[in-house]
Amino acid sequence: MIARSLRILILALVAVALTGVPAGAALPAPPIPADLTTTDVQITTKTGQTLDGTVIAPRTAAAPLPGLVLVHGSGNSTRSSVTPEAIAFARQGIAVLTYDKRRLDQPDYSLLADDVVAAAGVLRRHPGVRPDAVGLWGISEGGWVMPIAAGRSPDIAFLVLASAPGLTPLRVQNWNMRNKLAAAGVSGALRDTLSNRFYRLADDAGLFAEAGHDPRPALSGVTQPVLAVYGAADTQVPPAESAAVLRQTVRAPLTVRFLPGAGHTLRVLDDSGMYTAQLVPSYPDLVGEWVRAVGAGRVPAPRIDPSPAQQATSVALARSAWWESWPVQLGALAVLLLGFLSYPVVALVRRIRRRPVPVARPARLLAVVGPVAVLGFVGYFVTVADSANWKGISPGPMLAGRPVLWLALQAVALITVICTALTVHAWRTSAADRPRQSLLIAAGALFLPWALYWGLLLP
Repeated sequence: MIARSLRILILALVAVALTGVPAGAALPAPPIPADLTTTDVQITTKTGQTLDGTVIAPRTAAAPLPGLVLVHGSGNSTRSSVTPEAIAFARQGIAVLTYDKRRLDQPDYSLLADDVVAAAGVLRRHPGVRPDAVGLWGISEGGWVMPIAAGRSPDIAFLVLASAPGLTPLRVQNWNMRNKLAAAGVSGALRDTLSNRFYRLADDAGLFAEAGHDPRPALSGVTQPVLAVYGAADTQVPPAESAAVLRQTVRAPLTVRFLPGAGHTLRVLDDSGMYTAQLVPSYPDLVGEWVRAVGAGRVPAPRIDPSPAQQATSVALARSAWWESWPVQLGALAVLLLGFLSYPVVALVRRIRRRPVPVARPARLLAVVGPVAVLGFVGYFVTVADSANWKGISPGPMLAGRPVLWLALQAVALITVICTALTVHAWRTSAADRPRQSLLIAAGALFLPWALYWGLLLP
């Protein structure tokens, strides 16, 4: 029962923490300006599902327009989440198709790519759109999806990659989390605990869909012209590293542009740090000019901006060893709790039966601090991970680069180790109540490597 409960707890935590790389906070969709028209369409997917969409285009278009399908970032987004981009690009003389993303419990890039291909087909058949000049724009997760779609449909004319990751989702998400922790002032062992170790555990448990997706094979197969735009201040996707992957893999005409000061969504922030519906200056013009040129058959000469200084370098995570795997970790938690709690439980049963209850002070203290250390760690871990969002993470009050609650847990963990040693001494010097103390000592012995691994006994 304990193991099952702990497994459910970790599964729930992973489901909260591993939500992909969000494109930004959800905002109410701005109204469509009077100079643009909207036409509702439906997209029939390869699996027979119908997705609702809208084509937004200039009202006074004088000639057939190039088309642009907007591909979502992570999460179950609707077309309203990219309405600001649709309006901005439509005002550049482009017919823009937005659609409600297929709802999925976990991302499936191949399935999403098929949906993109179907959406591009709908836009090519739309009145007033040049069928030979329909391309894709996508942000964040869309950068993993669009190259797959482009490889499946030669009718897709070009790609506009916005904040597109060039690394695996697991590596990108871990880099994202480490940036959040650094911004919150967290250093030391806790930083590795909440990033590297946690994401490896999640990957081992198979709870991070597409974790190892390598975008390079699909990128190397792209034959269409590519425009890649990055915010130089992006902390969710490593911009310099991702651009380097594009330079190494894309063989088609490639333009890479960095927008100074721009973040992941390439939108303007307000005074409180919230994203607005306004795209950063020059971004719509940059996309519009490039798309119009490609749509007219004049592919711009390749251009690669110098890469900006990146906040930190991402790290490829090694696969978990057997002793780091989620079944072993769950089993360790169950054994720790059973071992520590057996001492007071047996004492309670003996009292109910009115039998003598010998007490060793170190053992009694160990039976208290041991569960506090284990449950306190799990509770704090869940709380902090759950606080992570697109803006950052909330570890609580800080002291010298460590959260105060984390320091308190480390103190309890140290006391647990000391009490284990004292309980061993009591066990060796007295034959009284050895079976009950033996369970405590076993739990204390397991606690030492467990606490070291999760950083409770590290600086």
